[in-house]
Amino acid sequence: MDLTRAFPGNIIAAAAAALCILAAGGRGEEAPVRLDAATSDTAAASSAPGPRPDTAFVPPAGGVWTMDELKSILGAETAGFVGKEYRQRRNGRVAMLCALAFPGLGQMYNEKPLKAAIAMGAETFYTMMIYQNQRLWSREKSIRDRFPVNSSDWRFHDAWVAEYRERSVEWIWWSAATLLVIVIDAYVDAHLDDMRFEMSPRASSDGVGLQFVLRY
Repeated sequence: MDLTRAFPGNIIAAAAAALCILAAGGRGEEAPVRLDAATSDTAAASSAPGPRPDTAFVPPAGGVWTMDELKSILGAETAGFVGKEYRQRRNGRVAMLCALAFPGLGQMYNEKPLKAAIAMGAETFYTMMIYQNQRLWSREKSIRDRFPVNSSDWRFHDAWVAEYRERSVEWIWWSAATLLVIVIDAYVDAHLDDMRFEMSPRASSDGVGLQFVLRY
């Protein structure tokens, strides 16, 4: 069977290089790797017109690779896959549910610690203001009930009861609006997690410029 026709030249060259690495490693020595005739013919045929193979698998002029060259070739070929192959995208629904369960937790899920601190601080402030106004409303109500109804003291404390009740409702609305913003922010950040902004030089007919690319 003619291997040069059954498989592309770069696959045969890679297989031969891997076998040589294993053989040299088992003997505990570093020996140069020489391609056989079939692989050399395949490499020569790959230089013919048509689709060109990956240049990393094209042997040098003498047909010999050293161990250092093979290591550099394998490192260059696998460098682009490090940290990308098993990368998991973030789930927007999970981020939204985390933000609803506890303000700032969705931002922590998205690895945004500054946003998480701001979200937790804002909701903590609103919760304290609601609690404080509710406590003052309860105190004024108990003091008001000590006086006869429609007396001057009763009306004075009744006005403060209504004031603290209104303040509590206002702080509740502010807290709800802030929580909605926190949830939306966590959901959007999760969907835009893999978005990248790249800037690179670009040559054109009238000179050199900059190219801006937004990937998501």
